[in-house]
Amino acid sequence: MLKIKEHNYHKVTPLLEGIPFNILFARAVTDGDVKGEIYVDSIDAPKTAYIVHPYGMSLLCGNPDNYSFNENLMYYLQDNNWEYRKQKEWLQVYPSKWNDVFTILLKDKLVNYCDELYANNCERDYLIKETGHSHIIRWNRVNFNFEQSEYHRVNTVLPEGFELKRIDATMHEMLGNVVPRFFWNSYEEFIQKGIAFGVVKEGRIVSLAFSAYIKNNELEIGVETLCSYRGKGFAIRSCNALIDYCLKNGFTPVWSCRKENTCSLKLAQKLGFHISGTYPYYSLPD
Repeated sequence: MLKIKEHNYHKVTPLLEGIPFNILFARAVTDGDVKGEIYVDSIDAPKTAYIVHPYGMSLLCGNPDNYSFNENLMYYLQDNNWEYRKQKEWLQVYPSKWNDVFTILLKDKLVNYCDELYANNCERDYLIKETGHSHIIRWNRVNFNFEQSEYHRVNTVLPEGFELKRIDATMHEMLGNVVPRFFWNSYEEFIQKGIAFGVVKEGRIVSLAFSAYIKNNELEIGVETLCSYRGKGFAIRSCNALIDYCLKNGFTPVWSCRKENTCSLKLAQKLGFHISGTYPYYSLPD
């Protein structure tokens, strides 16, 4: 695995063509929108590439029969001491043959998550606690298509003291795991180039829908709500405002989430998104 420099990223972009699931995060790296990392088998003519977004999402694509690359890849994937990797990662692969390669090469270091074995949150938490530091877990990631004819707007009045606003530079960034600074180079850059709407109380953002990525005419939606304000319908109101912005300005709203993230999945379906495909998604040891 050779780390390629940014001025050579264009050599990797042909490997992204034809991938059937959402890879806007990878394109943000290859296009130089965010400062990620890319590893390849050859600097001059890459046939295999491993693309890492700074948020920890990654994409492995290209030739799955590249044996010398795969040998180094196995060390990288199982690196729970972070000698090679810098953070926890969530990895997608294409073509699907990579899933067979992982099964063969990782052997007992690969754990397959399935709903039948881990039916509730407690069992999933136990799986992560017991194996997440030493094994790679294969989950599922869901992609959606937006059906405008089934788009659902919520028009309920917000409680007193709460407002739905477009987020601007006068507001401090909201805390959380899914917030703009993880998807852009900085919060300041996001304010300049991105778009967000949120429910605000006394100047504080409590629920947020924002552009995680914008490529061409596609805008991927990120959503976060502070724990103490969940279950109040704030997320769907924020998403309504962002989707309305997309429709008015010619963007196609994009939504993806882990299948096990039932809150995100249900919210997407309420808004008019239909499942278009489910694909393996690997969490690497932390």
